[in-house]
Amino acid sequence: MTDAKIVFSDEKVKHTARIARLSKHKRAKQQLLKYIKQTSTSLTPSQIDRYTDCHSYLVFKNYLTLNKIKLSHAEHCDIHLLCPLCAIRRAAKQVQAYEKKVEELLTENPALRLFYVVLTVKNKSDLSIAYKNLMDGQKRLMRRRRDAQIYFKTGNEKHRAAANSLFAKVAAGAYSIEVKRGKNSKLWHPHTNFVLLTQYDIDQNDLAREWKEITGDSYNVFCREITTAKDEGRAEKIKEVVLEIFKYAMKFSEMENGDTIHAWEMLKKRRLTGSFGLFRGLELEADDDDTEGAEFEELLYRFIDYEYRQFKNGVYR
Repeated sequence: MTDAKIVFSDEKVKHTARIARLSKHKRAKQQLLKYIKQTSTSLTPSQIDRYTDCHSYLVFKNYLTLNKIKLSHAEHCDIHLLCPLCAIRRAAKQVQAYEKKVEELLTENPALRLFYVVLTVKNKSDLSIAYKNLMDGQKRLMRRRRDAQIYFKTGNEKHRAAANSLFAKVAAGAYSIEVKRGKNSKLWHPHTNFVLLTQYDIDQNDLAREWKEITGDSYNVFCREITTAKDEGRAEKIKEVVLEIFKYAMKFSEMENGDTIHAWEMLKKRRLTGSFGLFRGLELEADDDDTEGAEFEELLYRFIDYEYRQFKNGVYR
């Protein structure tokens, strides 16, 4: 399920593969930068400068006794819809936050069940129309959930019908919007990935019927429950589904440069992630940092000849 290109690990044994992966993304970014400089876009000169300098070097801390190599510093452009490296950085922060939140809520309430849900709309040649259809449907679904909450609290008959929604008794939810374009069809395919916590069943067929009722024409959905019994594999299962939810909004390797720019122009001011229910306002204390005070050496890498190369003792390795 998890995109193999998104792997967050500080284990020393995975460091070489991590450098190779970052090099690949930096090369793709350079190709997009070349396209940007040759094409009219709304990027400002300052943004282009930031984009050019972004991740030109990487500084890692190699903790000699902990089997860890952590990225400690790099320049960031923070244009995550155009920059695969900043997209990975952004995704990593969200994954780390939400895997802790999911674990906390499941521990507090063992009756909660974890679901991975995807809602799609009919593909369109116009991204703005496809995106609007998705957002309109999602807003109606969230309105049903809010109306159901009112009904449960007040018994107001005006909102009774909303209590039948599959989202009515979802205790916590978080989502991210992802955009792709079909290689053959050339149609835009925006969809929303959800992680949901609820005590109740979410049946895929029932969800498809409700989603078609809401959108009028879209019924392709995906729903899978993730078994979260307290065992050795639980943490990994939680991380895997959260990775799937919060991976970057656009698959850069599967989109042409022109499509990437077009999607950025349309989505750059949109909110592409969110949460509701028990996730809202849930703040957890940071984990103890086992690297604090630990002995380390710094590793400097610069992007030279299309790859990140370590600079040591005045020599590139």
